Amino acid sequence: MAALLFYNEPAFLNREVHKTLTFKATNDFSFTESVNSVPLTGIEFFEASRDMPVLFSRDEKGDFFPLALLSLMQEGHKQLNEAGAWNESYIPAFVRRYPFALTDEGTVCFDQQAPQFSTDDGEALFKEDGENSETLNNVIQFLNNFDNQYKTTREFTAECKALDLLTAFNLQVMLDKDHPLRLEGLYVIDEKKLAELPEEKVGDWFKKGWLAWSYAHLHSLGALNRLVKRQKVEPSGEVVIKKSDGKHEEEKAGV
Repeated sequence: MAALLFYNEPAFLNREVHKTLTFKATNDFSFTESVNSVPLTGIEFFEASRDMPVLFSRDEKGDFFPLALLSLMQEGHKQLNEAGAWNESYIPAFVRRYPFALTDEGTVCFDQQAPQFSTDDGEALFKEDGENSETLNNVIQFLNNFDNQYKTTREFTAECKALDLLTAFNLQVMLDKDHPLRLEGLYVIDEKKLAELPEEKVGDWFKKGWLAWSYAHLHSLGALNRLVKRQKVEPSGEVVIKKSDGKHEEEKAGV
């Protein structure tokens, strides 16, 4: 199960304890306002790449996982409007699944502090006979799809690691000459190494969809300027991309 970021009081959903619980969907995503990135699944690379960079990071075990970079700030992002709704860009499934999640054993859990829940306003999660409502079944279907894609994505990143395809990609945003902002611990697929994969590996990746994911990820790097503009960086600002692969190559993206 992907990490329970955003969840303040997670609990297992129980048909006896929560038989009167109701759920009301909302477009308020203000619970994300303090983060600058969220995990992403591979199947999302295509849509996300139009609006935000798709990069990779590492967990405490040293394994890689993809993420959608929501901003070039150390904390927070500018994807929300004043009402907390998402501003006309792709909303990652990791965000949309909240306030529900699945455990590794397939048990539904939810954030008890989430405002979407009550006992008198919204759609019932259970029928009077204790069976799942259509609302809950739809939630479970979404959660199962998300977790299946999450597991497939971890297989993809594990193979990227095994093939040594990922290289460090550190960002430096010059908000002005005296206040550089650095984002480190990010990685990208090395396009040269990707092009040198053996023919049988390329065929395997093509069938799995991983080759398409890789190029969608590389295409997404062009969305860096969109983040710069969304943050209203001064006209003199620039983004410096440092690829820490021993070559010290730098690229600049103008505003």
